[in-house]
Amino acid sequence: MADGPSHVRLPGAGVRLHAARWPGPEHRPPLVVLHGIWESWRTFADCARRWSADRTVYCLDLRGHGDSDRPSTGYRFVDYAADVRVALAAIGPEVDLLGHSLGAAVALHVAAGTTGGGDAGRPARIRRLVAVEPPVLLPGDWPPVRADMARSWRLARRPLDEIVAALPATATRTPGWRRMIAESLAGTADGVFRAMVDAEQGEVDWVGLLRRIATPTLAVAGDPDVAGTLLAGDRMAAFGAGLPSARVAVLPGAGHHVEIDRPACFHALVEEFVSVCTQTM
Repeated sequence: MADGPSHVRLPGAGVRLHAARWPGPEHRPPLVVLHGIWESWRTFADCARRWSADRTVYCLDLRGHGDSDRPSTGYRFVDYAADVRVALAAIGPEVDLLGHSLGAAVALHVAAGTTGGGDAGRPARIRRLVAVEPPVLLPGDWPPVRADMARSWRLARRPLDEIVAALPATATRTPGWRRMIAESLAGTADGVFRAMVDAEQGEVDWVGLLRRIATPTLAVAGDPDVAGTLLAGDRMAAFGAGLPSARVAVLPGAGHHVEIDRPACFHALVEEFVSVCTQTM
């Protein structure tokens, strides 16, 4: 198991993307991990270190995040998906793909074949897809989400210590974890927020999009009784209507960041799912 990652540059759709890479055994396809909005590769670094015992793992910075390029425009789900499609083709002919929150929305768009352009040549085959707390936002969800993004945008321009203090603290959201998230928030491009606040990113026909996905899929959701969980209620129902073949795991006691709230259960779920041969699905 690798102690730390190397750092590589990958092509996107007109941008260059940064990825942290943990080398691992080559008998399985690499696992590519996509973070949530205003986060970075660091969010899933501990997970990647563990998963690299069985495969190579890439934690990708989406455009406008982390150390990837920061264009002034192009921050819709389809734009991120176009980047990822190009990057996956550079990584290899077959990959497993995991996304959390925004990254899950992007991963679902990639698997559905919905991108904003960009020539990846021959696209990589996505063997297994893991969507962690995907934001299956319904029409009524968008006004509060846009308001929350506006608040986050204002917070991102405050001093770092103020950002850390404003982030919710729990037993798992430790001061060190909150500082890591705060640093990512402060480093996020304005365009990421603007696309959400100004409605450049419009509503998504999630049921229609999900129906185009043929990849074996695992959806991981937090506890619907925990504040901040996204994949619950009507959003869970919409996900099931669009992708009834997906395996769905709800983690009791976990919030939106299931990877820190229920780490052992989350790691085991992902390891078991991506280790199964495609033929058995």
